[in-house]
Amino acid sequence: MAKTIHMRTPQQEKEARLVAGMYDKDRKIQSELYAYCSDYFWANCQGMFFADDDTAMEIFQNTFVTFWEKIEQRKIYVSEGRVMGKDDEPLRSSILTYFIGIAKNKYKEWVKKNPSNVDIETSKQQYADMLYDSEENKMLDIIADIISRMSERCSQILTKFYVEGKNLDTILMEIPTIESKNSLKTKKYKCTELLRESARDIYKRYLNS
Repeated sequence: MAKTIHMRTPQQEKEARLVAGMYDKDRKIQSELYAYCSDYFWANCQGMFFADDDTAMEIFQNTFVTFWEKIEQRKIYVSEGRVMGKDDEPLRSSILTYFIGIAKNKYKEWVKKNPSNVDIETSKQQYADMLYDSEENKMLDIIADIISRMSERCSQILTKFYVEGKNLDTILMEIPTIESKNSLKTKKYKCTELLRESARDIYKRYLNS
């Protein structure tokens, strides 16, 4: 039986070299991999993680340590020039996508521990960019419909924040039953996460219909 030849892109070859070098504890490769992941993380983190720079750095450092551990534990390794992952199968994405996946889990862990510290106010436009889609404003229609069907409190908060464009201080004055700004931030975060998940599921079904 003829042996299958897998063509690899320059990026795949680079990533295989970085993973292999990291496992071999090559100091130069370790620094190169750190810079490779760092550049990608900081180019994308503002659209994913709503936290201050110190917290984002903490998330990055913890992510890199976990990524390094996975390489040392051979959960990610190189075989025949290819980066391998779960079930000894070739990694389906780049190691950068894999790295960001770990970072997202680290961020979720941080949010659970610090829900009142999520910087939603300064991330409003970033979150909107992630949530909305430009195709015939269909995503906006879906979002408006979902908001109208959510709990009264979620509908109230999200409408004031996204539709009416009000800041958290104003919303807090208009909803006196919410006891503090931190409490409002936590409720706003949870409601937005529900909205985001529902909107994306419905939009996927719309695209496949």
